[in-house]
Formats: sequence, structure tokens, C-alpha cells
Amino acid sequence: MQTPYQSWDIVIRLGHWLMASLFLINYWLLEEGEDWHEWAGYALFCILTFRMIWGFVGPSNARFSDFFPTIKRLKYSINNFNQEQKKHLTENRHNPIAGLMVLFLLFTLLITAVSGWMQTLDAFWGEDWVQNLHAWSADAVMIAVAVHVSAVLIIQYRYKVPLIKRMIRR
Repeated sequence: MQTPYQSWDIVIRLGHWLMASLFLINYWLLEEGEDWHEWAGYALFCILTFRMIWGFVGPSNARFSDFFPTIKRLKYSINNFNQEQKKHLTENRHNPIAGLMVLFLLFTLLITAVSGWMQTLDAFWGEDWVQNLHAWSADAVMIAVAVHVSAVLIIQYRYKVPLIKRMIRR
């Protein structure tokens, strides 16, 4: 069992902040089609791939099976939301609602990265649907990031769970 206020392992923490930083820099600062935008996208894809592998071989609380949001788990988590947040004080795990967000972010980041790469291939060069998929998935990630950050801040304030501290240091 994890002790109170224990952080995530270094792979989760470093991967989280690197993916967040690369995505935000690419979304807000780097110009589409330029080399830096592409290289940041490739780096993001590599980190994302490693995180997905870590979701099967990493420590128990990093594994997808630990927080996979089945219908039964989601219903329980929604119906027992307050108790679920109190469990965060002693356990360092995602509840099924947070697990749904993790999977959504990973999936939409993957779509964004792959559709960005596809735009560099001759077979898809100038294809509107690939460009639209890339833009729409990046926008979906940005909206999900805003929801994620808002939820973290609300849960941290309302339930006094040190979520940010756990994601920064050991």
C-alpha cells in the first residue's frame, strides 16, 4: 500500500510534464509545418509510446488495468465521488473518472501525433481530412487539458488532496 502523499514514479512524473510541455509549446508557440513543430511532435510521440508501454509493465498504479474505466467502475465512482476523493489521501491512484481522462488524453495525443506525421508523407500530402484530423484532435487535447487542470485544482482545493505536489516531487 502506498503511504499518504507519496508521489508517482519518475516515469509517470517526467512523462507527464514532458508531454504537457511539448504539447503546449507545439500548440501555442511553434508554427505548423516548421521543423521545430515536427521535431517536438516526434519527441511527444516517443514519450507517448513509452508511456503506453509503461501502462502495461510499470508499477501497479501506472498500469491501465489499475484504473481502466469500465461502466461498473465509472458508475461506482460517480455515485461515491466524495469517498473516492478521500481515498486519494491514502492512495496514489487514478479513480475511473480520472482514468477516463488519462485514456482520452493519450488517445487524442496519439491521433494528433500520427496525423501530424501522416502530413509529411507523400501519400497524404495536402489531404484536407488529414489536416483537419490533426487540427481537431489537437483542439480536443487542448480542451481536455483545460478540463484536466480545472479538475485537479478543484479537487485539490475542495478535498485537500495534494495532486500537484505528488506530480512534482518524490
